[in-house]
Amino acid sequence: MTIGISIILPTYNCEFIERAVNSVLNQDYNSWELVVVDNFSKNNVKKILKNKKDKRIKYFKFNNKGIIGKSRNFGIKKAKFKWIAFLDSDDYWTKNKLKLVEKQIIKTNCDLFYHNMFIKKDGHSIIKKKLYKHNISIKKPIFDNLVINGNSIIQSSVVVKKSLIEKAGFISENKKLVTWEDFDLWLNISKLSNNFCLIDKTLGYYYITNESKKLERYIKNIKQFKKIYKNEI
Repeated sequence: MTIGISIILPTYNCEFIERAVNSVLNQDYNSWELVVVDNFSKNNVKKILKNKKDKRIKYFKFNNKGIIGKSRNFGIKKAKFKWIAFLDSDDYWTKNKLKLVEKQIIKTNCDLFYHNMFIKKDGHSIIKKKLYKHNISIKKPIFDNLVINGNSIIQSSVVVKKSLIEKAGFISENKKLVTWEDFDLWLNISKLSNNFCLIDKTLGYYYITNESKKLERYIKNIKQFKKIYKNEI
């Protein structure tokens, strides 16, 4: 039994796009398609992809008007497989990521899979430090746990059923949710399913830059979250 997985990769002027794409091409699992949604980058993404000479890579230009959720939704709607994986253009995977996910899909009845990732910082080739040091398994009910404890699901780690994304109303394109629209999606999916499963391995690299700005954004996100979910906290 082979499981097809559609990988959604939005990009905009990212200097690391080729690294992300190569991490997909190097997978020890072949039943995938890579849907690249390019927000009119200036670094000739189309040429980079064309040089890979792999028909499983699908390229689209799309103006998301500064809302990355629009690009991801566009890619999801173009996806041909029943399972969706997310990969940010500055992140990348270990070569066994999709194979391990496939085994878990066959073995379990889970609807959403996620895992931890190593941190990748400017000026460092490899950092064997996990993004989350604590146990990131989520107890049921998933929605309550996420609301109380916050988001420990990394966007570039997720593989989820396409049908659940559709039932959840896709990713929010609300400007107020920009940078935490992924958390909002996990919350909406958790209202439909409690079958979230942690793959207890570290299967990728999460790129971090300008940590002071990330902290400012994190504080702003908390305030927006409280406004939207205050009646459910």
